[in-house]
Amino acid sequence: MNFKGVNINRLQGGLGRQAANTDSVLALAVVADFSGTDLTVGTPVKLIQPEDAEAYGIDEAFDANESSLAHYHITEFFRLAPEGTLYLIPLSDTDTVATMHTALVPILKANQDIKGLGVVGTASVISELEDLVEGVQTNLVDALFAGHRYLDFVLLEGNGDEEEPFATIAAYPDFRAKNAPQVSVVIAQDPAIAETDEAYSGHAGVGSVLGMIAVRKVNENAGSVNIQNKPDGAKGTADYPLTGNGRWESAQLSTGKPISELSYADYKALADKGYIVAGAYSGYAGIFLNGSATCVNIASDYAYIENNRVWNKAARGIRKALLPEVKGVVKKDPQTGFIKSTTISRWEGIAGKPLDQMLADGEISGYDIYINPQQSLSNDESLKVKARVVKDDIVHEFDVDLGLAKNLS
Repeated sequence: MNFKGVNINRLQGGLGRQAANTDSVLALAVVADFSGTDLTVGTPVKLIQPEDAEAYGIDEAFDANESSLAHYHITEFFRLAPEGTLYLIPLSDTDTVATMHTALVPILKANQDIKGLGVVGTASVISELEDLVEGVQTNLVDALFAGHRYLDFVLLEGNGDEEEPFATIAAYPDFRAKNAPQVSVVIAQDPAIAETDEAYSGHAGVGSVLGMIAVRKVNENAGSVNIQNKPDGAKGTADYPLTGNGRWESAQLSTGKPISELSYADYKALADKGYIVAGAYSGYAGIFLNGSATCVNIASDYAYIENNRVWNKAARGIRKALLPEVKGVVKKDPQTGFIKSTTISRWEGIAGKPLDQMLADGEISGYDIYINPQQSLSNDESLKVKARVVKDDIVHEFDVDLGLAKNLS
């Protein structure tokens, strides 16, 4: 036998390594007839490259045969976010924006790493979405939130309506008048794709927007001209446009209106109404998104996708950090009967750890956590924690005063 003189235990965590985050894990829900593929309606598949989708039968032939753009949206996602992960969620060809939550809620509950969702193939035109976005918020986003499942955003495809085109930009519905802070409407369109088939004429580039979100940190605006962490193929460049590989050489609205026909006032009106569109900067090459608006009043704290991504990431982190403390023993100060200061400090440190990581990653500007020790705890009285996160601002425009002078003195 061997005597046990010294026992050596293997410890974990001393290197301080962080698990890879899942911020860029998104999903694309597609309404189509999948009977000719290896996919099962209601069963999501995880993709890390376009070839994964093609192995299931979602290729250019599928798009042509089914008058779908599923393959296009998938390839766009990975073109713009090559290191992202995309879940493909096949929905029945009878599903609609109004009914899709029945299938999506259990799928998103079961796949907690999915942070945001795009929906295509519903054929819902812009005027119809005006009456549907709040239902998506209530039946999908809020229903998940009630079970502590935080979904960052839902991108809806705002299809152009050939039968009832809008005469002016002023006639477009106002989505900022709605109460759907995690829902966004995309009407950006690549004309080169719309021209390939009459069935594609009213589509919107949801896959491209998903890619532009996935490639960015949670605090970045989807319309930023440059991004903080570029994919390998774009390192050293000064910006990160939609344009590339023959895609997005120009842009138009899903109604077919070219951006060349839009004035600055038109763009501002669309932005003020909460649409995600694509456009160009005068004298600068490339097509970019106008931003990341959500369907809620501009005064809301959650008027942009990045605000929701930051809040949700902080909320997930704090909840996960504090859960091991639930139903734990709480030591009290014997003189006052209040919670011990050492316990308060420990809890604040635990709750702050995920926020420290967000701060180190440059995703927030700061935070504060406070727990009042003068709390009485019981089955009916939960411990109140006050946390505040200082989000980064986004510069939307520069206004430069430039003049000529004889000298600088």
